[in-house]
Amino acid sequence: MPPPPPRALPLPHFTLPPLAGEDLLFVTALRAHLSTAPPPPTTTAASLSRFLPHLTPLRLSHLILAPPPPPRHDDSGHLLLASLLPSPPPPLPFALLLHSLRPRRSSALLASLLPSIPHHAFPDLLHHVLLTARLTAARPDGGAVPALDVLFSVCARGKKLSLATLAFRAMRAHGLLPRVVSCNVFISAALGLRRPEIALSFFREMRRCRISPNIYTANMVLRAFCDLGRTADAAEVLDKMPEWGVGRTTVSFNTLIAAYCRDGVDAGPALQLKMKMEQEGLVPDVVTYDTIIHGLCKEGRMGKANQVLSEMRVKGVMPNTVTYNTLIHGYVALGDNAMAGRVHEEMVKNRVELDIVTYNALILGLCNEGKMKKVEHLLRELDRAKLEPNASTFSALIVGWCKMQNSERALQLLNVMKKSGFHPNYTTYKMVISSFCKNKDLEGAVDVMGDMLGRCIAPDKALLNEFFDGLWKAKKLHLAENLRSLNNGLKFIPDVYYTGDYRNKDEVINRC
Repeated sequence: MPPPPPRALPLPHFTLPPLAGEDLLFVTALRAHLSTAPPPPTTTAASLSRFLPHLTPLRLSHLILAPPPPPRHDDSGHLLLASLLPSPPPPLPFALLLHSLRPRRSSALLASLLPSIPHHAFPDLLHHVLLTARLTAARPDGGAVPALDVLFSVCARGKKLSLATLAFRAMRAHGLLPRVVSCNVFISAALGLRRPEIALSFFREMRRCRISPNIYTANMVLRAFCDLGRTADAAEVLDKMPEWGVGRTTVSFNTLIAAYCRDGVDAGPALQLKMKMEQEGLVPDVVTYDTIIHGLCKEGRMGKANQVLSEMRVKGVMPNTVTYNTLIHGYVALGDNAMAGRVHEEMVKNRVELDIVTYNALILGLCNEGKMKKVEHLLRELDRAKLEPNASTFSALIVGWCKMQNSERALQLLNVMKKSGFHPNYTTYKMVISSFCKNKDLEGAVDVMGDMLGRCIAPDKALLNEFFDGLWKAKKLHLAENLRSLNNGLKFIPDVYYTGDYRNKDEVINRC
């Protein structure tokens, strides 16, 4: 049983100073003007230009508290007043508007103006929302909880977790707790920012405040534990969900199954969880099966993966592009391109859509074996399907031409890859440089090494040894002198490689 929440502080008392003199005359004139004006968007801030220079926060606050007759129950009067707010808005009238508008309108207004509020000014706005809560609490469309809840949820939705935390603490201090939907927005934002530890910390605070989670809360908590690699804790959450009054769903089980398969150690727990899922009357969907097949393929258990595929069909769940792509990747990883080709043929036969991931896997498998003629056939098929090559396509092709010791063709593809806006990784650069070294084309190797250093990619010891071994044996060390003048040349290539002492030293290569 969580401890009881701390004793709530009372909402502060606040009285708006009354209007007198010029303030009273101004507000009376503007209210009369607004009462005869057509509703928004016909009436705009431009039509009120003669009033704007004299519209102080106090005058605007009184207008918000007593909108012009006839009363507009559709928020149009308050929306017009909202259009008069400057940017950043003064905290007093802005706080009153948040209370006066319906939650959805209030949320839209806050989302549009929140970016203009400096971080240091947010506590002042929060203070005014609390300060003015009693002024609007008796209104049928107002009240402290909706306005504060909107403030909390909009901050969370905008990924401003520090501001949302301030709003939550202020609510909690006054015994005004947010809705579970708003709490879910905060947890979702934390997960979106890859901060699962913040999501879990907030969930613990929810439990202390006795805010009951719903199915979305529980599923996100499961995901947070899985993102942290804490699968045992995630399994405990899955077991506790019925105690929280939350029914487990297919998504709940899929989240934990994905975590088990991602670990890549043993897909056994994932298969057991699928059985438990079925025992509870839940039907595994295509995501369930795809995830388990992916885990089995990572382990190289292609026979078991095909058994799961057969079960999938028997249960009436049709394999999709992801299913087949996973199997093709599994076979390619084992070097079984014949089976990968059969899966590809089955995709075509069953009219399952082939995407760029499908072709990349098939191309990589053929390139690993140096079967470049078959690769060219796939590239023509790729073009007919109007699919654009991506970085993985180029990397696979470079692998193939390097396997064929055609370093010039590999370099051409590397240049096309860069011109297409893709960034070669270290493995790609290393393979091209190594291919040039094997072909004793040291000028080409030096050019590619210079390009790699210019992109702040550091060579490892094995590549440097191969590179400088070739230069020393060919007596062409002078070709590498230009590398020293590059920004990262001295940083990434120690002097021992230029003196020849690198074979006797264990140099540490610096990183960016």
